[in-house]
Amino acid sequence: MLQIDANVINKVTVQKTLIIDSVKNVFVVGDLDGSLSGLQKALNRQGFVEHVDHLICLGDMIDRGSESILLIQYLLDINADFVLGNHEHLMLESIFSQDETTKRLWTSNGGAWHHDVDKAKLDSVCNLFLKSALSILLEYGGVKIGLSHTLPTSWNWSSESANTGDAVESLLWSRELFKSKKQASNKGVSFSIHGHNSTQVPIWIGNTYHIDTNYYGRPTVVNLRNLIDKKENSKV
Repeated sequence: MLQIDANVINKVTVQKTLIIDSVKNVFVVGDLDGSLSGLQKALNRQGFVEHVDHLICLGDMIDRGSESILLIQYLLDINADFVLGNHEHLMLESIFSQDETTKRLWTSNGGAWHHDVDKAKLDSVCNLFLKSALSILLEYGGVKIGLSHTLPTSWNWSSESANTGDAVESLLWSRELFKSKKQASNKGVSFSIHGHNSTQVPIWIGNTYHIDTNYYGRPTVVNLRNLIDKKENSKV
């Protein structure tokens, strides 16, 4: 993890539980990097229906692209859910903590867009992030699914971390699981899905699914009903 203070972000809920009726289509998308147009194209390819289907984003919605504010507004308009990523962490500490070291790091890593946005709008986005969560435990179609920006090699979704700072490092910054391709444990869920670590195609590591393909051209959108069916059929 980069040495970024976890001050403001300590106010964010570590995990929230989301229960969605299995009659509804649920889609999960990886890192979006400030590209609303990229998200909408990906959703169209999957047949996503606004205000009917449900979307969950895995963090790093902002930065690098030029549409960060428009993207957040779109997610609000369609009543999407999302967890925070490390770039949302950088924004929170830069704007609300006024941490100049973090602000320089954020600006040089895709956050320069904020110079063209008025403070009231930046504050509004940060307040939205503070009401969000670092992870979601989703109950859907009789299956429990963990959703977070990233994950350490060992995690228990049934037992939240008592230390929010540790959870921030584990759920927003950790790359150990992806780099080692070795998973110690991922308990309390059938499987989990994550972004953060760039990959040309989505890959499984144990029962963790990694879908951050945006660096290689376009984001991956997963239809959870199809993914659950594939996993069930693979057991037969």
